[in-house]
Amino acid sequence: MLMSNRRNAYTEVYTILQELNEEEYNKIPTEVINAIEENRNLEYNFELDEDLELKEQTLLPQTKAILFNLFRDYLATSEQKEKIIKMQNEERAKIELKKKQEYSTDIFHNNNSNNNDYYNEEIEDNVTDLVEYKNNLFKRILNYIKAKFEGKK
Repeated sequence: MLMSNRRNAYTEVYTILQELNEEEYNKIPTEVINAIEENRNLEYNFELDEDLELKEQTLLPQTKAILFNLFRDYLATSEQKEKIIKMQNEERAKIELKKKQEYSTDIFHNNNSNNNDYYNEEIEDNVTDLVEYKNNLFKRILNYIKAKFEGKK
């Protein structure tokens, strides 16, 4: 299925490229056009609806991605190319930040102050005052008797 979708996407791209004017078509390297032509699905029939603009056409997602890359790499002006690259870099940074937040492995850093308050209360509850150690009654009597005998010596 993925292979046929990719081959169908190449067919759609090839059909769209045939509609470019000669100047734009010549901006795309011959090897790229040849690769698209060689890898397309000849059994897949794709026709552009001439009444619709390209953005309104029903295209495969792979077709849109290929067309986007062709535009960025070969057809865009330098200003458009800079804007596209900047936009892509910003999008990648957002995705990386989201991944970093989602899959954070820092177990010692907790941004949730509610959890911190809970743990602090729990620690405070577990703190006990120092208790003066006292011998039990039997030990105290035994120590008293020992002290009496040692005093007589």
